[in-house]
Formats: sequence, structure tokens, C-alpha cells
Amino acid sequence: MGEDHNNRTLARRDIILGIGGMGASALAPGLSWGAAPPVASTVVALPSPETIRLDYQRMVDFGPRLPGHPNHLRFVNWLAQEYQQMGLGLGPCDNYAYERWDPLDYGLEVEDGTSFRSIPKVAYYVRSAPTPPDGVTGPLIYGGTIHKDGPASLGDIPKGSIVVFDAVLPVTTIRDMANPHYVHVPDALRDEYLDRPYKRLWRTPAFPLEAALAKGAAAVVIIMDVSSDMIADNFSPHARPYKPPLPALFVGQDSGDEIRRLAKRGARARLTLHARWNASSVPSLTAILPGESDELMIIDTHTDGQNFIEENGCMTMLQLARHFASLPKHERLRRTLVFVAWPGHMSGQLPQCAGWCRAHPDLVKRAAAAFTIEHLGAPEWEDMPDQGYGPTGRNEYMNFAVTGGILSDWVKEGFETFDLREHGIQQGPGITTGSVFHESGIPHVGAICGPNYLLGIVKNGHMDKLDADLAARQTAMLAELIKRADRISAEQLRATDKSLGAAPVTGPDQSAPGSCLSRAS
Repeated sequence: MGEDHNNRTLARRDIILGIGGMGASALAPGLSWGAAPPVASTVVALPSPETIRLDYQRMVDFGPRLPGHPNHLRFVNWLAQEYQQMGLGLGPCDNYAYERWDPLDYGLEVEDGTSFRSIPKVAYYVRSAPTPPDGVTGPLIYGGTIHKDGPASLGDIPKGSIVVFDAVLPVTTIRDMANPHYVHVPDALRDEYLDRPYKRLWRTPAFPLEAALAKGAAAVVIIMDVSSDMIADNFSPHARPYKPPLPALFVGQDSGDEIRRLAKRGARARLTLHARWNASSVPSLTAILPGESDELMIIDTHTDGQNFIEENGCMTMLQLARHFASLPKHERLRRTLVFVAWPGHMSGQLPQCAGWCRAHPDLVKRAAAAFTIEHLGAPEWEDMPDQGYGPTGRNEYMNFAVTGGILSDWVKEGFETFDLREHGIQQGPGITTGSVFHESGIPHVGAICGPNYLLGIVKNGHMDKLDADLAARQTAMLAELIKRADRISAEQLRATDKSLGAAPVTGPDQSAPGSCLSRAS
């Protein structure tokens, strides 16, 4: 495939997989509340934009933290060490067996005379069936357009073909997607903002890989109706079925125009998706800042992610823990704070927050409130006519799914106080990974947004897109919400929202106790 291709392959492999493995050391079973950390000599302030940038860069420097990969395990180990150094107590990790998918090489080449020419800026279909190291070669066959319900009929597909589909991303609006009852935008612009067309790369339709396999296809190419700049090296669809049955790649619309023409005349192509499945184990992390009360508040997110945005909630939790642990005794929170970080958002299989709840029913029972943090500091990037893929000048719509009543009132006040424009309030439970807290009867605030670069694996972790000032204001607002929630009773937090506890977590705990600290560095 040529020296340039091999160099790109090695660089991509190093970025995705990292280097080295992780050991494990034993930790005594049981969850101890322990003593509060000693009073610090100085209070650690809530993070400035400069601190935000440094902390997020520290996370990005681990590389993409895909479930069970060495980068991910090293990152969780580092998080555990950070909490321990602050004086927080570490509970035993809840470990889950997981078969991870390691993409080693991928690419698409089309026949060009007597040789093959590479198509730039492609992305793989996550966890799809691998090809041999040298790929599969066959004629391109056009299979039609995939809408939300899939193609009406695939027609005849010669055995061994590489089937090309067009995929249409659903176009929705913020009103239809989140139905917020409040959005912090000028009243005169509210309806225009809520009803503008809204298309996001992570909202993919279902893809008919099983049907293509049944027809005899050897592989699939999916042309997304977005630019190649947006699609390049995207880790998608991140939560689709665990093992799709055919190797599949995504390309952008600009590359797709050529591929579609080639498919309609039966030109040959070579598709490579060389990957391995490897046994792994992924941990969830629980860190405890003891308070005076047996009641607690949970601050949570997931640990796996690809870049600065997915998942910077981990860094926000560290920043909040540093601040709250450093407060003088007369300013410390009354309730215990439980910082929870689980894996598996990118796995398509692991139980995420519901798994942690099953592993820690005693903590769930004591919880007066929960705060889920995902994707802070995100400007909006879109494909724009005559400009290409770039920033729109707005921040990405940030949705707060909130238990009704006083929490919702406070969030609205927070948008005003911290100047958080284009942020909205939706009735809980919402779509964050922590929505099960609301469903289990715990008053909940879940903050999340979904920019088009959410799942991209790139060398700089998309740090060029970070709005650190926005992330600092969002973090300050979350800290204020937590402080205010600590001052009132659990009964007041629960009042007025009859949807609380509508679908509590049930089922057995499937985790195994272990340690988040390892001997590896």
C-alpha cells in the first residue's frame, strides 16, 4: 500500500492503542467513609480558563481512552491517584470483563488504471467485522439510500461485492430533540433558535449490514451526507450493536460523489479494516469526600472518551473535588460527596451508571441528589455553505435535564448568573449517562451537549476547539448548584416532581471488586 500509507497506519495505531499494559493490585473489600481530609493551608479556587485548558490537555495527553484499551486504564489509574492524593477515600473498583476492539489499520482505495488510489478522510464503523490485513477487494455496487428505516430493498448484490450506501442523517430541531421548557436566548430569537434545522453526526440511522451480508456482500461503504472534514477518523456509531457482521467504513459526501459514480459502473475497490478482539477488564471508580451527614450527593460521569470533549466531565469532577476538599471546616459541605466515574459509554455493551447503582445500592439509598457532567466547553461546528466545516460563532446547545422544582429554578438562575447562553432546561430524566438516578428517585441534574466533533479521534484531541472560558463558567455554575443543594433537605429537593422513581434500577450486580490503582505508571 506504499510507504506513506504505512506511516499513517503506524501513527494512527499509536494514537488509538497507546503503549503497554496494566497490572492490578489488591484492595481490601468494603467501602470505608474514612475521615475528611485535613484542612488545606489555602483554598483551591474553582478553575480559571487557563487551569481548564491545562487540565483538559492532561487528559488528552493519555490519548484516546477507548474502553479497556491501555490509554483508558492508565487514565483511570491516574484519576484514582489524584483523588487519593487529595485525601479522598477510594472504594473498591467495580470491574467488568470486556472484549475490546483494537483497530490496527483502515482505509479505502479505488482502482485507478492499473493501481489503487487512497480515498482520504475515512472513518471506521466501530467494532465491525475485520478484514484480513491486506483488506478485501471487489467490485463496488450501489445499494441505494438509507433513511431512518433503512433501504426499501437492496436488490441483487453479486457475491464478494463492496456495497455502497448513501446515508441521510436525521434533521431535527432542538425543540423536537430536547423539548426544553426554558432556553437562555433573547425572547425575540427563542422560536427561531429552537426550530432551526439541527443535524448531528452522532445521530446516525440504522445501517443494514446484516441484510448486505445475507445478500453476499464482502464489505460496506457508507456515504454520510456531511463533509469529509467532519467524518474523518470518527469513532462511530459508538453505541450501536456490539459486533456488526461486515467490515464497514464511512466517507464524507465530497468523497462519496466519486465513489457513488464508481459504484454505478462497477469499478473495483479495496477496503481495509484490520482489527483484533482482545480480552480486557474495565473498572469503575468511586472516590469519597466525607461530610458530617450520612446523606450524600453523587457527582458522576464516564471515563472512556476520544478527545477533550468526550469525556471532560472526569476533569470537572477532579476540579470540584480539589475545591470542596480544600475548604475550611466552617465552609465544607454537610453531606458526603461521592465522585463516581464508570466505563462503557463507548462499548455498546457495558452497564454504565446502572451497573454502578447495582453494585452500590447502599449509596443509592443515601443519595439526596446527583449531578451528571458531560461535554463542557463546546463551541458549535457545522458544515456551512461556501465555508466548509468550521465554527458557527455560537456555543453548542447545552441541555440540562433537571428534576422539576427547586433544582430547575436554580439552573435557570445559574444560566443568567454565569452568562450561559444557548443553554436549556429539559424535564428529567433526559439522556445523560446518569439519567437512571432520576429514574431511581434521586433528584438529578444532567448536563450534556453533542457537537459534531464529539467522537473524533485526532492527534490534538480537538483541543483547538475548546472554549475554556465557557467551560470555566459552566464549572462554576455546577459548583454553585452543588453548594445550594447541600443546604436544603432531600424532601425539598424531591418535592413537586412526580416522575421521580418511575423506573428504578433493578437486577443483579455483575461486577467484580478490584482496584483502580495499579503498579503501572
